[in-house]
Amino acid sequence: MRIRRASPATTTLRLGLLVLVTVPRQVAVNAQSSDTASIAAKASPAVVLIKGASSDGTVQGSGLIVSPDGKIATNLHVIRDLKTAGVQLASGEIFDAVSVLAFDERKDLAILKIAGFDLPTIELGNSNDVKTGERVVAIGSPLGLQGTVTAGVVSAIRDDPFGSGAKVIQTDASVNPGNSGGPLLNDRGQAIGVVTFNVKKGGQGEGLNFAMPMNYVRGMLDDLQKPMSLDELRASLSFAKIDVFKSSPGHAALWRSLSTGKVINLRFEGEFAYAETVLAEEERKVAFDSYELKKDKDGYKGTIRFGSTCVYPAPLLTMEGMRRNRCQFEGQIEFTNVTPSRIEGRVFGPPANARLVCKKCSYSKPNAWTPFVWIPQ
Repeated sequence: MRIRRASPATTTLRLGLLVLVTVPRQVAVNAQSSDTASIAAKASPAVVLIKGASSDGTVQGSGLIVSPDGKIATNLHVIRDLKTAGVQLASGEIFDAVSVLAFDERKDLAILKIAGFDLPTIELGNSNDVKTGERVVAIGSPLGLQGTVTAGVVSAIRDDPFGSGAKVIQTDASVNPGNSGGPLLNDRGQAIGVVTFNVKKGGQGEGLNFAMPMNYVRGMLDDLQKPMSLDELRASLSFAKIDVFKSSPGHAALWRSLSTGKVINLRFEGEFAYAETVLAEEERKVAFDSYELKKDKDGYKGTIRFGSTCVYPAPLLTMEGMRRNRCQFEGQIEFTNVTPSRIEGRVFGPPANARLVCKKCSYSKPNAWTPFVWIPQ
């Protein structure tokens, strides 16, 4: 290889240029370090350590306090298997009672609640404003080392590489086990994401780290549910849920009933078929309708479970006004003909014109077989 040496004049010129370039760069590095320090100082008091026990041992993760009364955003995978859990604040204070106000399995997010008052919080940013290349800071408890701070940039905004159907923020800020659930912060100290996972495959993938955008958390905070315990969370997650965007091989995911117009989620798994009626958000709070069938000769046979919450007048001599009943029923369902373009069958349950008698949780007419036809939506 041939090396061309510079002349003394050229060398002097290049050294002069080097000095001119190096001084501003050093100033920039110092400014960046200072900014990272101020961001960490502002946000760290509101970053918590979440620790608990599962059947497989001790689990540790991170979270961020989003309200002074103790609401905490974190990853669902941090808490989903826990039987007991506690939260330790950056101040060292420990809270042993934890409840769950909301969770999103698809986006791997959860909102927890501790009995806090006037707690430090992190300001939530608008993740729609995040730009590739902007500087970010991650704070968490990797390997239980609470308050660990790392810095980097937003590498990309992309679709979740694992196919959750969500957007994710990719960053090169270093994260490790225990960072999950902690905040990803912009240069104003606002949380723009919840650190969720990193990718390492075959020893490769250093710097491939991801966070769920904060606007998903904002949406969950606007739709909090009745507090549930960790046991209730595990029970809720144990029920098989139908993904309306996932088709079974050879069959559509969504079907429409020609007789009722209702839309049904349907999937086939081996010799079983599972389905449920698609309900609007408000309807799901008071009603459900699910099916489970098993292959039987040329068709499928199984059970339909349905119910609703209804109200009825209290007796006139009482002062209660209205009473509420949650009625649940079971019936039989059969698929007599199944093709990719048409499903024919019948269901044994209340006729379409039967009226629900709320007080008795019964219908005004006896069960009967009713035929149906479904076609792909």
